Amino acid sequence: MRGLKDKVIILTGGAGGLGQAIAIRLVEEKACPILVDNNTRALNNINKNQLLSDVLCLDGDITKPDFVRMIMGEAVEKYGKIDGLVNSAAILMPDDDDITQTPLTSWLKTLETNLTSVFLTCQAALPHLAKQGGAIVNLSSVVAHAASASSQIAYTTAKGGVEALTKEIAISHARHNIRANCVAPGPVKTDRTAHYFEDAEKWATRRRHIPMGRLGTPDEIAGLVCFLLSDDAGYITGASYLADGGISNAYVVNDINGQETP
Repeated sequence: MRGLKDKVIILTGGAGGLGQAIAIRLVEEKACPILVDNNTRALNNINKNQLLSDVLCLDGDITKPDFVRMIMGEAVEKYGKIDGLVNSAAILMPDDDDITQTPLTSWLKTLETNLTSVFLTCQAALPHLAKQGGAIVNLSSVVAHAASASSQIAYTTAKGGVEALTKEIAISHARHNIRANCVAPGPVKTDRTAHYFEDAEKWATRRRHIPMGRLGTPDEIAGLVCFLLSDDAGYITGASYLADGGISNAYVVNDINGQETP
């Protein structure tokens, strides 16, 4: 891909399966990722990967403005600039359910982690990106386009907010040579999501909603993220790219309980 060599890219959620796949692709493209996560153990293990052994890793909470400002300071101190930002960090609370069942505490925690953190990192990165231009890629979700068959009201709302926030940034900063886009994955198999597909019954329940009949891979999402960061996507801003195996374009009746539909 054109224009990624030596680009300094801040990547939140960098210790996760998807984050690591993005980091590896960035290193392969000769970029300089900075990985940010609050999973200390996972971050410590990252440097054991030969490809990522020299990558700067920062451990902390991206819902805290002081830490977010520190990230930007560390990046500028080490590299002298910031060229891009990828927001991959997210949580899905176990009790995030239908709106009538989801506790307020889970709602607030999900929005803080999945949406407010994106606001904070974008807010802090934009002045640096404006100096030479750059790109933001925020990870949203297919549920921002087609509500989940299994309700997860807080997660869905937060990801919808990420898409709206990204479009607002794209329009407001287009004349500053800053692009902002979303990648909206469908179900991707990582260590964090594996328990949803761990047995045949669970997989059968979910597979019926995926037209391609398989899960996405972290590498497939990483390739799309890196494309949007690259000069090859230089005329793309305010867009949301679905990588969902066709889910958002499918009509599938949720008849898992065996109920007949007319």
